[in-house]
Amino acid sequence: MATELLIVTDALLKERDGVRCHPAVLPWQDKFAGRRRQWFSCSNRNPLSWYASILDVPPSQLLAGCTTAIAPEARQCWVASPYHAQLMRDAVRVLPEGQLLWSAEDASRIAAVLNPLLAEEHMQLHAIGAAMLLTCRDPLDAWPVGFGAISGDQLPNSPIEGEDGGRLDRLLSELQMLLFQHPSLERHARNEPDINGIWLWGGSSLPQTPAHRQLPVATRNPFLQSVVDGRNAKLMISEASLLDLLLQPGASMPANLLLAGDNKAVLLTKSWWPAFGKASWGHDAWLPDLEQDEVMLFNHIAGLL
Repeated sequence: MATELLIVTDALLKERDGVRCHPAVLPWQDKFAGRRRQWFSCSNRNPLSWYASILDVPPSQLLAGCTTAIAPEARQCWVASPYHAQLMRDAVRVLPEGQLLWSAEDASRIAAVLNPLLAEEHMQLHAIGAAMLLTCRDPLDAWPVGFGAISGDQLPNSPIEGEDGGRLDRLLSELQMLLFQHPSLERHARNEPDINGIWLWGGSSLPQTPAHRQLPVATRNPFLQSVVDGRNAKLMISEASLLDLLLQPGASMPANLLLAGDNKAVLLTKSWWPAFGKASWGHDAWLPDLEQDEVMLFNHIAGLL
């Protein structure tokens, strides 16, 4: 089955008044030439969030549907994304998700370390393949930003919104301290960076909503791989840094390519009537024009899949 759409979730980087392409995408630029371009405004998302948005399902529900271990009394669930933090002069920068080496064994170990503390809060961390799901008996009225907004960027330095935002902030700080006290010797032996914290996002109510439709996806993102089947996929989702692992050398590009990042996305489409001119991919900014909104973007994606 031919792939109809490739989404590169972090392909666009801020550059002065416009955007530029991620260096890992530049080797493929000759395959983009002559395509029609449509610009959209959209929130930054990681691969799991893109997939959930395409299905119009909360991302935590995707994970909840992959396990039977959720306690009957649980009333809420959250995606738990691990991160490695880098201390800067006046901020804490989060390593991009696509650059974090991560496995199902890492997820199981983190759950074993954190669950004794979480049990005191009537919470439980579930390892679902390489992905992690936090379940709560008592729902939290909190609205943290999605992990796509902080991956490769800064940890928020403002309180989490919502009545229980302060409680969630304190919980995340306690989990950071616990992870600092229990570093992974296995990761150290492999020269992999420490996990400094987890970020909770994409919350939804339990019990689960009715089963959602399945959509095969080809990806090298370990968190998304935990919930999708890659066979006969019409959709590919990748971070820029993993693109070489997903695409075979010399492979042709899908008919539709979506480059996202910096709260924008550009859809590049093959056409019998190519666009005149060529996009600037190197150090020069690429200036978006005539941006459409997110609703239009996902309606367009639905028509492709």
